[in-house]
Amino acid sequence: MERAWHFGSARHDRIKVVRHRVQIRFSKSGNMRYIGHRDLLRAMERLLRRAQLPVSMSEGFHPKVRMSFPSALALGLAGAEEVVELDLTEPVATEEVLQKLNDASYCGLVFHSSTRVHAGRKKTAHIASVIEMTILDELAEKTAQKIVAFLAESSVMVVKHNGKAVDARAAVKSMTLDGNRLQMELAATAGADAGFREVLDVMGLREQLFRTIFPTRTKVLLSDQ
Repeated sequence: MERAWHFGSARHDRIKVVRHRVQIRFSKSGNMRYIGHRDLLRAMERLLRRAQLPVSMSEGFHPKVRMSFPSALALGLAGAEEVVELDLTEPVATEEVLQKLNDASYCGLVFHSSTRVHAGRKKTAHIASVIEMTILDELAEKTAQKIVAFLAESSVMVVKHNGKAVDARAAVKSMTLDGNRLQMELAATAGADAGFREVLDVMGLREQLFRTIFPTRTKVLLSDQ
């Protein structure tokens, strides 16, 4: 038994429902990059109320919308192709889902695609992210040299802000510099907790972060792709 709420309705009936899952791609830019993941969750719940989609709710004293993000976006990053999966209590055309979400959305939060998820499909897993950023022209030559040296190593240890030593090299699947455009693909697995900030430490670019460097996660790669 599951509680199904339709936002905008006064009904809180206990009924059996079949969940209809949709995978939604969206972008998060502008001032929205400074909204953390928890704040994004709250903003999405308010947005869904306004959109009046028939969302599925969890049980308990504090029911929550049944939605999942394969990968939370780090504070300060923009996202060009973020992913959220949402459970509905009844089928809704994917075009209508997008229209309702965008009509109710905030500045800097745009929904681009909606795809039905087949019943019985395994839970989507995040396997990698692609992050891009523009660096200062005067840092490009030195950064290119550091990239060559970094990729030639089998392990590059770096200390995180919490004092934990992690292997930045294990997290990096690829790294390129085209002009002053730095791109890195970071594995979501590999057993290391190193992220783009730790990689920037290795490149000597950490001090430039959010001063002259504003990263964007351009792709979220999933296990079902």
